[in-house]
Amino acid sequence: MKLIEELMNIMLQEYGALVLTVVSTVLSIVIVALYAELLRNNILLIKELGRVIQWINWVIK
Repeated sequence: MKLIEELMNIMLQEYGALVLTVVSTVLSIVIVALYAELLRNNILLIKELGRVIQWINWVIK
């Protein structure tokens, strides 16, 4: 067990920055993808609301 702990410490010391960079990059990509999907959904909602407003204006006339 002690050997495994020492190996993990060595690995984290050697590659810790790389692991953090990879994790940070992956999380950033996920957040950007989710934000883009949210924006796309909002744009679709705005378009649909525009159609509803046009229909209401048409009915009023």
